[in-house]
Amino acid sequence: DLDSAMVSLKKVTDESSTAYNRFFENAAKSAKDLSVKMTDLIEQTAEWAKLGKSLQSSETLSKASAIYQIVGEVDSKTAVKDLIAAQKAFSLSDNEVMGIVDRMNNLSNKYAVSAADLGAGLKNASSALALGGSDINKTLALIVGGTEITQDPEKTANAIKILTLRLRGMKGELQALGEEYEDIESVSKIQTQIYNLTSGKVNIYDQNKELKDPYVIMEDISKVWREISQIDQNQLIEITAGKNRSNEVSAVLNSFISGQAQKAYQDAQNSAGSAMAEQEKWANSI
Repeated sequence: DLDSAMVSLKKVTDESSTAYNRFFENAAKSAKDLSVKMTDLIEQTAEWAKLGKSLQSSETLSKASAIYQIVGEVDSKTAVKDLIAAQKAFSLSDNEVMGIVDRMNNLSNKYAVSAADLGAGLKNASSALALGGSDINKTLALIVGGTEITQDPEKTANAIKILTLRLRGMKGELQALGEEYEDIESVSKIQTQIYNLTSGKVNIYDQNKELKDPYVIMEDISKVWREISQIDQNQLIEITAGKNRSNEVSAVLNSFISGQAQKAYQDAQNSAGSAMAEQEKWANSI
């Protein structure tokens, strides 16, 4: 098994025999230190190397995915795929990948959502959210806020993705996903609709005439939600979510009204070292 794992790694890297021997020795030590299978560690290194990363970078990244495998209770391949999706979407450096694991672990310890749920949510929605101007902290806060209410991370992540595409008037992308798109107006018309329905209190553009990110827009709407008539509330939800995603987007909105989304955002920003601390507790257990 170890030999097969090394063959997979050699297929996607081009190093000397000395470098591979050194890596193999390091992998043995790291597997023991992290309490993970050595085969998993080597295979994860190969998956990272497939992205064109050096053996040294892939070795470091495999430790992050191995820790996520433990704290997120996911399999080896899922651990790598979830992190790759988030890293690519938010253009994070290799040094920032461990921070993704820290955030997911910290939030899973404080809210009714698992690290695996957050990882799957990031893989599903991060590209659209990044396109919409959100960073990883805001994206995780949206997923946490909605999932705590719906208890369905997949539907919540999909709804957040659709919300982002609708706010940006991206008909083609919505159609490709099999979502409602016929009712989508231009962004300027969407802005006018939301502005009028909130009595001029919510502008989806910032001072630089750039679209605000979905987190900020939902937070702005939540601040005036109770001042809006029920008819206007229904219209707002339909504009932002469509008919098929209204329940999940309403859940996200309610998380802002209750303050949970904002708390999750703060906790996401203060997560450094969380995953390693969790892994150490796990490694010291029976």
